Amino acid sequence: MIAAFFDLDGTLCAEHVWRAMGKYFKEYRRRRLLFITFLAAHFSLWPLYRLGLLSRARFFRLWINHMPWLLVGLRPEEGQEIFRWVTEQALIPSLRPDVAEVLRQHQAEGHLVILVSGAFEELLACLGERLGVQHVVGTRLELNRGRYSGQAIKPCFGQDKVTLLTELLAKSGLEVDFSQSFSYGDSIFDVPVLELVGNPVAVYPDAELWDYASQQGWRILGEAKGI
Repeated sequence: MIAAFFDLDGTLCAEHVWRAMGKYFKEYRRRRLLFITFLAAHFSLWPLYRLGLLSRARFFRLWINHMPWLLVGLRPEEGQEIFRWVTEQALIPSLRPDVAEVLRQHQAEGHLVILVSGAFEELLACLGERLGVQHVVGTRLELNRGRYSGQAIKPCFGQDKVTLLTELLAKSGLEVDFSQSFSYGDSIFDVPVLELVGNPVAVYPDAELWDYASQQGWRILGEAKGI
C-alpha cells in the first residue's frame, strides 16, 4: 500500500508541543516551577551550540530525551488530561490548513497515514483520534509502579524515527510500497524519514532542510523558516 508519513511540530501544526504544555501548566497553575526549570536547563545550552561546542542534533536530542521530565510522577489518566487539553486547545487550532488538506487527500485516496514525531506517543494518539489517523510513532514514555518515571523508553528523533516506524509496520503487518509513498517534515532531522520514500516533501522547512531539499529536487511546501 501507499503510505503518507507526517511530522507534527512545525509540519502538520504551527504550534510546538513543549509550548502547548507550558500553556497548560500556566492555565491550571500546575508544575510551573518544573517547566521553568526544564526550559532554563535546556536553553542554557544554546550558547554552547552557537559557539560550536554542542551540535544542533545533540541539543535537540537532549530536549526530546528530557521532555518526559514534565510528566514525572503523574498517572497515565492524568497524562491523558494534559494530552487532550493540548490537542484541543493548541494542536487542532494550529493545524496548518494546507498541510491538513494534504493529509485529508491522502485519507480520501485510501493511503495509510501515520504520524511520525518526537512528541509523546500517547499525545499523538489523542491527535490521531481527532484526525482519523489510526497509527502513530512517537517517543514512548516509561511507567514505574503505575506512574510516569520521567524517562523515555525510546526517544523518537532522527534515525530513530525510521527504526520505530519500521517496527510499527512489522508489528501491524502493514506492507508499504516506499517508492510510491510520501513523507512530510520541516526539519533537517526529518531527513531519514523523508529519504525513506519516493515522494519526500519539505514543509515550511528550516534553512538546512530548505537547502538540502533544493539540492535533491524535492517538493517544498510553504516558506522556509530560520534555524
